[in-house]
Amino acid sequence: MNKGVGVGKDGRAAVRGNWKRAVIAGCLIAGPAAQAATILEPRLRLTAEERFDNDLRLGGGAGATGGQFMTKLSPRLGLDVKNDQLTLDTFYATDLLARHGSGKTTLDHRGGFGLRDVLSRRLRLDASAKVFRVTDPTSLPRDGLARSTAPTFYAQAKVGLTGRVTDRMDVRGNYSFEATRIIEPGRVAGYAHTPSVELWYRSTRRLSLGAEYRYQGFLYAGDYSQAHGASAALRYRLTRPTTLTLRGGPVRYLPSDASRGGWLPRVAVELVREGERSDIGFAVGHDLVGASGFSGAVWADYASVMAAHRFTAKLSAFGAASFFRNGTAPDLNYTQWRNTTNVSQGYAVGGGVEYRMNRKLALQGAVDRIAQVGAADVAGAGDLTRNVFALRLVMTPW
Repeated sequence: MNKGVGVGKDGRAAVRGNWKRAVIAGCLIAGPAAQAATILEPRLRLTAEERFDNDLRLGGGAGATGGQFMTKLSPRLGLDVKNDQLTLDTFYATDLLARHGSGKTTLDHRGGFGLRDVLSRRLRLDASAKVFRVTDPTSLPRDGLARSTAPTFYAQAKVGLTGRVTDRMDVRGNYSFEATRIIEPGRVAGYAHTPSVELWYRSTRRLSLGAEYRYQGFLYAGDYSQAHGASAALRYRLTRPTTLTLRGGPVRYLPSDASRGGWLPRVAVELVREGERSDIGFAVGHDLVGASGFSGAVWADYASVMAAHRFTAKLSAFGAASFFRNGTAPDLNYTQWRNTTNVSQGYAVGGGVEYRMNRKLALQGAVDRIAQVGAADVAGAGDLTRNVFALRLVMTPW
């Protein structure tokens, strides 16, 4: 489960304006008759933020003390494509951050897409991809990647094909890819390739039982390691909006030197509630992960909780907290996960409120604390503790 703070749902207006109608009409005329029902919806969101950040090293100025105020502008442009079978969401965004104390200005980039295509009554394709190039690695959607203040490139892609074998049984093939590169001298990119096959059986209207085989390949600095894992899973719908998922099994890790391979447990618990007024997500687990930017594979403990509640049509609140610990991949003497030495660890906690003044304009206030200390495989990584106080104006013209 990806960790991050939800900030409420964007208000989305219908396509308006003669120029938009002209673009859409041209696309429909040029397309085949089978796509006549396709709808194109351009999106634009602009976030203007004033914040106070007391992480001095992000200021880039030796004379800066006690933190500094910053102005952040984040335009986000997207295009949605929809018809009876296809749903496609795309976006590109930039984050321009100007620090008033040091005078330093940085520009970050984000982009991605999400796709769902119902190929037939029994076959569905899902795909997504996200790419980040950021100067603040604590802003990435995965915990544990920020061990320095160097700019970071991070990419994540997922593809899944689900087939309904019988009325009760589904088979799903998955492939996920991650890449991380710390942009500083001497660093190379780390990669993780993860294909898997899942089988799900719906034993009752509420209960589904699953089994999975997962392969992992880790590449860093010319060294290739791999892992094989098998797990059982249970998914139970506690109430109509609330679902509990349990997953667990053994993982066999095989480094390039096969004589030093080891075992570790894989455990995951997820609870998700998507209600009319309240959304809650909780995840905790232990697993083997890669693409950290500093090594091939690491074990990871993680826990996160996210919540959002809409008090009225205009007022809502949101909050999130997460914790992680990463250590070197297991070998014949796999004991590090039991202690706190030689590991990187940290937490993030934050929350805020949103007041929607109208369909196109919202005001947000947020407070975040991010803390990360220690290092499993990099010398000299220090304490990345910081506090951020932010006031945002979110505009959604269309």
